[in-house]
Amino acid sequence: MARTKHLSNRSSSRPRKRFHFGRSPGQRTPGPPISPFLLSSLVCWWAPSQSKKQPRRRRFRPGVVALRGIRNLQKTWNLLIPFAPFVRLVRGITHFYSKEVNRWTPEPLVAIQEAAETHMIEMFEDAYLCAIHAKRVTLMQKDIHLARRIGGKKHW
Repeated sequence: MARTKHLSNRSSSRPRKRFHFGRSPGQRTPGPPISPFLLSSLVCWWAPSQSKKQPRRRRFRPGVVALRGIRNLQKTWNLLIPFAPFVRLVRGITHFYSKEVNRWTPEPLVAIQEAAETHMIEMFEDAYLCAIHAKRVTLMQKDIHLARRIGGKKHW
């Protein structure tokens, strides 16, 4: 017979046993009576009000927030790499290869950035397929290396 997991049959509606520390209710001695005016003035400044309870933050299951973020990024069409660091990188590379080209207009820089982001997204998609083929969901560096080796020629 196959082993199965047995769960406890505890009911949450059963009252819990409460522990009272200190004096029991029968041993307490009543103090002098307090006027309602004095009691209301004491309560208002030191006791937290019961009507202003903070609602508990909802705790989502693992992966739900990540999937929501992925869907949000897939809906947007704006570029993900910040523009200023990318421009510095492009200018550094062009300065390394050619000292004569030192001025760029914004349109070619945006086109280069779109092409770079498209290339990176395709590379990550291929690498993730390699990770799934290896029966993993975590993307590793070896998946990216394998995707680059298998990738073949891109026609752009």
